[in-house]
Order: sequence, then structure tokens, then C-alpha cells
Amino acid sequence: MAARTQCDRRCNGFNCLLSLSEITKGHQLLERILGRKEFRYKCSQCGKTHVGSPSFAYRYPTYYFDVPEDEREKRVRATEDLCQIDPSSDEDGDATIYCIRVILEIPIKGAKEPFTWGVWVTQSKESFEKYVDTFDEDQSSQSSFGWLPVTMPFYKSSEAGAPFEHLECDVHWGSPGQRPKACLWESEHPLAVDQRSGISWQKASEMANLISGCQ
Repeated sequence: MAARTQCDRRCNGFNCLLSLSEITKGHQLLERILGRKEFRYKCSQCGKTHVGSPSFAYRYPTYYFDVPEDEREKRVRATEDLCQIDPSSDEDGDATIYCIRVILEIPIKGAKEPFTWGVWVTQSKESFEKYVDTFDEDQSSQSSFGWLPVTMPFYKSSEAGAPFEHLECDVHWGSPGQRPKACLWESEHPLAVDQRSGISWQKASEMANLISGCQ
């Protein structure tokens, strides 16, 4: 017998029960109607066609590289999800930088899945500590404010050696095992526009080719 789940609508006054297979077929039909397909692009390096929406991540926040290598062990505490950078001895004691790793999604027009960036956003000390304290709990009802340094190719406009642009964002925390998602505040910055409006397959392919180098 097929497993069943309850639909969240009512049909002619009665609760409507749909099997999981029926729901799956409905999703597939909706995808066909909307014309969404699995993203694929031809790699300019190897000539092969890669299937699946691109996903790229930064191992550390950009501020990590501002710390001299011989000082990182003392001043930086970092995991795959968290990073705290203490000030140097000649900096203000309140200059500690708190960052968490988040997901930034850019819709690809006509594709099932978005172009995904794994990026770092800064947090206030209060938000960072709360995030750490509840890290193993369900945080899906929580959110915070953050600043995103724009370091990604196609979007970075800062000259070499100049400070990066920072964009305001809302950070929606997730369930255990899920990284938070960043939603940029509305602005005319190209990254904010693309997250709001989506990008073409051609632009997604160009970005993927530029970044991946067929790694």
C-alpha cells in the first residue's frame, strides 16, 4: 500500500489525501509546465558537459587572510561553519570579527536548482554567541542581521588592495545539519539584483567556467 500524506488544501469540503507517488508525479508535471530542467554546461577546460547546478564555497572568510600567517594560530578560531578572529595586540579590544558560513542562492532561470555560493557573513557578538550556543538545536525559527563581503567573481568590483564592498543581509538559520541562508537586502548591486531576479543559463555557465577551472 502506498504511503499517504495529507494535502494542505480541502476539496469540496473534505480533506484531500494524496499518495507520495501522486505528489511526486504532480511535482514532475509542475516542473514540465514551468519548463525547469536540470542545469548542465560545457566546460571550457575539458570540453565535457557537467550536470547539476554549480556550487562553490570559501573555506575561510576573507578576513582570515588579513591575519599574518604567524599570528593565525593565536588569533583565529575556525571550523567549517564558524570563525572568530581576535584583534592584534595594537588593535582595539572590541575589534573581534565574528563570522558564520551561510548559503547564498542565485536562481538560474529555467533550472530546477539555484547557483549556490558557500560564503561567510559577519555577525554581532550577541548573534554569534547565540548561534554557537544553539548550534545543535533546531534554529529554523531564528534569524539575524549580517554583512556579506562581496568577494565572488563577476560581482567583486573592489580594486586590488582596496576594502571589499559589504552588503546587508538577513540570515535565516536552519535545522540541525543545514547551513543558514542569506537573503540580501534589496538594492541595485548586481549580486542583490541577481538573487532577486535570477540569472540566465549563459551567465551561470560563464560563472561556473570562470571559477571551476575544471577542478
